[in-house]
Amino acid sequence: MRFFSVKWVSWGVIYLLTTKTIANLTKSLNWAAERQKILAHNLANADTPNYKRRDLDFPQELRESMNKLPLARTHPRHLTGQERPAGFTQPEWGMVRIDRNNVDKEVEMVKSTQNVLYYQSLTQQLSGQFRRLKTAIGGRS
Repeated sequence: MRFFSVKWVSWGVIYLLTTKTIANLTKSLNWAAERQKILAHNLANADTPNYKRRDLDFPQELRESMNKLPLARTHPRHLTGQERPAGFTQPEWGMVRIDRNNVDKEVEMVKSTQNVLYYQSLTQQLSGQFRRLKTAIGGRS
């Protein structure tokens, strides 16, 4: 007597993999939306004296989220979970004007466009994940 059919097991695996992927895509969408707000804020303050541009650094955000993971040393030859030395920092770029504002409108527009394209690609991937999940459940798109 079988308790699980092959269809159930494969659906369960697909479901587990898909929900993790959907969660990661959703987090990425939230990050891209927040970055878009910051880039728009930079553009809005392009003529404000003493304004310094802001941005979200994805590698930094990833490092911070990875540092939240608990590390377990299960073997004496494993490396300890020590803090890694900081990597190369990106130097401040852009020309600082007389009013000490460092926002370059053209650069901000390029970064904004790149972020929009990134957001669109994430929504397409998320749509594909839902389509695959629907097919796995039994529908035919």
